[in-house]
Amino acid sequence: MRKCITKVFMALVLASFFASQSMAAQTAPQAGKPVQDAPAQTTERTTLINVQVDGTDSIGARLSTRLKERFNTSSLFRLNSEEDKDKPELRLLLNTAPEFPSRPSVGSVYGVCWVFSQGKGYLGYLLAREVGTVNADDLDALVDKLVERTDGIAAKYANLWK
Repeated sequence: MRKCITKVFMALVLASFFASQSMAAQTAPQAGKPVQDAPAQTTERTTLINVQVDGTDSIGARLSTRLKERFNTSSLFRLNSEEDKDKPELRLLLNTAPEFPSRPSVGSVYGVCWVFSQGKGYLGYLLAREVGTVNADDLDALVDKLVERTDGIAAKYANLWK
């Protein structure tokens, strides 16, 4: 009985060894073919975005500029251009105003709406909205938060762009 168990155990060990060797051979890079060194940009998750701004305060202007810069440098978003006007897009509607009209550089109130649009001339579909206040010190943190939320909304409603 002991010899039988030993033979079965050895057979299992050998089978698992050969299985792991064949899997390693399949996943190892082949000689002569270069391995990609950097991640490739995919178009599967690239969202066409249109940032529309309404406001006259300086903090709101900086907020909109930094948002556009961040969307422009991100591989997840592409700012819409003239040739993209008839394509489905995510519109980010940003409205800003001074928090205190007598002291415009202290802070700003903002309202953001994320709207899906099928194309030019189509009625937009409200996906999300947010309101809040921001000062000059917290501007970068707010930009990060808005870009992250925009990516979450784009992922959540990805079926609209298909």
